[in-house]
Amino acid sequence: MFGVKEFAQVLEGVARRYGITVHLQSEATAVDADRRTVTVVDHGNEDAETTLDYDVMHMVPPQSAPDWVKKTSLADPASPAGYVEIDKHTTQHTRNPNVFALGDAGSSPNSKTGAAIRKQAPVGVTNPLDVMAGRPPSASYGGYASCPLTTSRHSMLLAEFDYSMTPTPTIPVIDTLKERKDMWYLKRYGLPTMYWQAMLRGLA
Repeated sequence: MFGVKEFAQVLEGVARRYGITVHLQSEATAVDADRRTVTVVDHGNEDAETTLDYDVMHMVPPQSAPDWVKKTSLADPASPAGYVEIDKHTTQHTRNPNVFALGDAGSSPNSKTGAAIRKQAPVGVTNPLDVMAGRPPSASYGGYASCPLTTSRHSMLLAEFDYSMTPTPTIPVIDTLKERKDMWYLKRYGLPTMYWQAMLRGLA
């Protein structure tokens, strides 16, 4: 359910609490809007097909780079997602050393979150300056990402982790490996303020 086992265990408990049936390693392949059914293929079970009824459906397409990036020679030819092919630590293109990419365009295998780009941005500034000055890239991004996962109307799980899929909490003392009400307040009030007033102004 989640790539980091510590958080996956919590989310499995949340799903059980709400009576949610979870289909792992599965993909929605067809929707019949008239009958209100969706066909789901279970890739973990020899691609067995199941037809499910629905009342309300929320569909999320596979994440990928913008089409204009996919069509360029900068894209990773081995990936259908079409991200710019970069070194995951330096954000430098693997074949064109004068090109750097980060965020939703880069091929680094991190979650594409605002927290991730906040940590990538200084690397994406420092390393191009190094290259322009004739130096090797000196800054490194460790894959930090943060996923605020709302689990109720008054609780949230703050999943922070890095490339090693190890929890990397940044808030001292607080145990972020469980659902918390204070983390819900962080998501509701703190993160929007941080995003609009600090991150977009280059202050955080």
